[in-house]
Amino acid sequence: MNFTIDGQTLKDLNIFDERADSIFHMFKSTRTIGARERLREMMHKPSSDINELTLRRDAIKYFYDRKLILDIRNEELDLIEFYLKSDKRKSKSNLIDALGDYLTRNSSNDFYIIRTGLKYLIKLTRYISDFIKNNTLDETPEYLITIFEKIESIIEEGLLKKVLLFDESKLQFLKINLLDQAFRGKEKRNIYTLLQLVYELDVFEGLAYVAAKKDLSFPEYDESETLRFSTKGLFHPGITDAVKNDIVFDHDQNICFLTGSNMAGKSSLLKSVGLAIYLAHLGFPVPAESMKTTIFNGLITTINLPDDINNGLSHYYSEVKRVKEVSLKLLEQDKMFVIFDELFRGTNVKDAFDASLLIISELSFIKRSAFFISTHIVELAEELKKYDNIAFSCLDTFFENGKPVFTYKLTEGVSKERLGMFIVLDEGIVDVIRKAAQG
Repeated sequence: MNFTIDGQTLKDLNIFDERADSIFHMFKSTRTIGARERLREMMHKPSSDINELTLRRDAIKYFYDRKLILDIRNEELDLIEFYLKSDKRKSKSNLIDALGDYLTRNSSNDFYIIRTGLKYLIKLTRYISDFIKNNTLDETPEYLITIFEKIESIIEEGLLKKVLLFDESKLQFLKINLLDQAFRGKEKRNIYTLLQLVYELDVFEGLAYVAAKKDLSFPEYDESETLRFSTKGLFHPGITDAVKNDIVFDHDQNICFLTGSNMAGKSSLLKSVGLAIYLAHLGFPVPAESMKTTIFNGLITTINLPDDINNGLSHYYSEVKRVKEVSLKLLEQDKMFVIFDELFRGTNVKDAFDASLLIISELSFIKRSAFFISTHIVELAEELKKYDNIAFSCLDTFFENGKPVFTYKLTEGVSKERLGMFIVLDEGIVDVIRKAAQG
């Protein structure tokens, strides 16, 4: 089942940005380029199918728990693919013609590609066969067993079964001729399928490696229809020594109203939650000590919304249009997870207050989706306290020796600290302006 997510959300969470701090970049610890492309494909297709998610999660966790390592090399698999895609003519079936062809091509680059491609294909086949034998156990997850069986079927039903007996470093003319005809002929499609299955195993190893390196955990899925989401020790994987927080949503309190001073960490926390939801719906490890969640049908965020200059739209009007987009998604689909960072920051305080109050009040009547909403307008809290399903949280900040201390720790309640004027005065802007006036 498809999971609703849009381009703005992917940008907000920095999933596919070309920068080194993107989530895709963090996870691309694969050994092969083919696996990297398979990873990108997976990350473009989050799912709301609990069976699919559980199968993938368990496969990755198996690699994680057993610290499995695939002894494969990108240059070898890359050359296998290059060989299979080669437009050089296949070895001839007539033995005499094939021998003549061999004598003329033996020293050529064409023959080198064929011989080397076959050599690495035989090596891979032998290795992956042994890997499957060593890891087909009672506790091997169902999805890995499925992959193993597909690989074994490809090997058993074609010439790959015979190559297990060959010494790939001593391939002679007759064997090269026979194998090339088959592998770039009738068995070509199956060989490609085998490579794709190996790439998927490579993805699982890479994800397990990152999970161990980044101290990620594996999500648990709640099969009930009742809305639930809880994490312990949630953090943002891109922040060094990130502070961890516990977060809970359920049917009774499905809206979190988040306040906090400037630089308190509201946006980072919202991104952490969004990432946890997104990654859990890939079946991937998540940035938390533990996580249990309902299966949601989609995730939509508004964190770094740009002005739409090309269409002449102000930031405020872009915000209004985005809220309408979200509303239409909620009309189409239930069990959505929605994140708003600083609703209506692009207009004056009075309009922002009124518009935020109106939208949040109306959202409070939608009980089968979850909403995480931050704001700098703390006065909204008093108006919203009449809604039982709204929880109030803040990121704690306090002053010590005249300086603000940011704990980045989530607590119950509404923020009372205001740092806007402190930051302006602390930068000495007024003194600079006064000196400019005197000059």
